[in-house]
Amino acid sequence: MHARSSAPRSRLRSLLVAAPLLLAACGDDDEGETDAATEPETSEASSSGDAGDGDGDGDGDGDGDGDGDGDGDGDGDGDGDGDGDDWLSECPQVSFEPVGWVEDPAIDEASGLAASRTQPGRLWVHNDSGDDPRVFALDAGGDTVAEYWLEGASAIDWEDMAIGPGPAPGDWLYIGDIGDNAEARPTITVYRVAEPTIEASEEPASLTEVEAIELAYPDTPHNAETLLVDPVSGDLLIVTKGDATQLFRLPAPFAAGGPYTLEELPGLEFPSSVATGGDVSPRGDFAIVRTYSQAFLWLRAPESSLAEAFAAAPCEVPIAAEPQGETLAISATGRAYATLSEQTGQALFGFAFE
Repeated sequence: MHARSSAPRSRLRSLLVAAPLLLAACGDDDEGETDAATEPETSEASSSGDAGDGDGDGDGDGDGDGDGDGDGDGDGDGDGDGDGDDWLSECPQVSFEPVGWVEDPAIDEASGLAASRTQPGRLWVHNDSGDDPRVFALDAGGDTVAEYWLEGASAIDWEDMAIGPGPAPGDWLYIGDIGDNAEARPTITVYRVAEPTIEASEEPASLTEVEAIELAYPDTPHNAETLLVDPVSGDLLIVTKGDATQLFRLPAPFAAGGPYTLEELPGLEFPSSVATGGDVSPRGDFAIVRTYSQAFLWLRAPESSLAEAFAAAPCEVPIAAEPQGETLAISATGRAYATLSEQTGQALFGFAFE
């Protein structure tokens, strides 16, 4: 196990929790750069004819980088990180280390983890079977910020969670009550609720208007611990855990209710029979599925489906040595991921693409 350290993990933390929305609003990190949102306006046009922003670069946004998006990094995508938000086209090199610790005794069997895409520095987590129908919001260091109970939901065997599109604009939380060690459940349930604005509180809050989506496999019951939501199509996917790892899909759009019969997607190239968690990047350009000791990344070509991506051979990416690792969440930047093990007092690991 890694020793605790108070040394700053600035690079990993920024990749793990920074959201493009925040960076676009705050501007680039370079000293001396002025945020377009706060620079005084001028009523005189500049000598270079740049719509009067006064910086002389000709783009009209006032930040001096010439790309017109106002964030100062020069790549034109507006998120301030300078990478141009290229679609991931090759397997990345990844470095990792602990970025925080989860000390809350109520989080003792972390089984699902998701990174908020609109609230920088916030992670969602829930426990495995035996807990109540609740989720916790963590900060970047692993401290609990708030606790939310899902009204009308039950928790038979919650195993994974995801963030993705839903029936209305904005991000939605998906919680998969999909565990079935005995492989005997005739149906499983995925709960969906609009992601709330996280407000720090010592008292639990309630999430209302929770949708229950009941699902059935087309063959026999399966045990599963991996829930994925495609940000491009809105499809819901489940990766089973067992001797033969299988991939099932519920095509979007879908409403609360059911039971809906899942569709099996053949050709999954998964080098293990123990899938314990996973996630799809916010852009949908790759997906990662982990086991207790390994993680695999599938690249997705533009205009292709996740089913096509999973039919190709994956590349292996690192995972930390954890007592029982079942979680993985890809950051809002799409260039980092985080993991957290079951048991109390566990390290929150950050993995950054180099």
